[in-house]
Amino acid sequence: MREIAIRGFINEKYNTLFGKGLFRRAIYNGSVELHNPNQKYLVDFYEYEQFQHTAKTDQQIATLKKFEACGVANTPDLVMSWIVHYEPLTKSKELVDGYCIYLQTTGEVHIEIDDVLNGTNDEWDLKAHHCKAMGANKPVFVATNVDLNIKQ
Repeated sequence: MREIAIRGFINEKYNTLFGKGLFRRAIYNGSVELHNPNQKYLVDFYEYEQFQHTAKTDQQIATLKKFEACGVANTPDLVMSWIVHYEPLTKSKELVDGYCIYLQTTGEVHIEIDDVLNGTNDEWDLKAHHCKAMGANKPVFVATNVDLNIKQ
């Protein structure tokens, strides 16, 4: 299984306007980093009520129907995100199939990425750990399948 690290940051722009009557509703912003080969993805975590309105593709609508059948909408403290591939050299962003679920109360994270173009088709179940250091540009939680105490 590939090494993965997810970092979640408080969205400083949460509930601010970005257009007439349009508000930023993502509670957390974050990054997903995969190794061997290195790839980076971006996530914006929304409460389910707002998340369901962000679906744009047929695959995302099918995923939402799967969630509704499972009763995900009624789970308290659950935030969700679609997955966006980020290319650091060109700074381009492209939506890929997949999603990430973060249950804030228990720290459980489930992520599925199906990125045919970049050769990633995998899923992970991780445990998020809250970060002690708070402040600008510091994550509020980290979820990984790598031991962070080992120096590389």
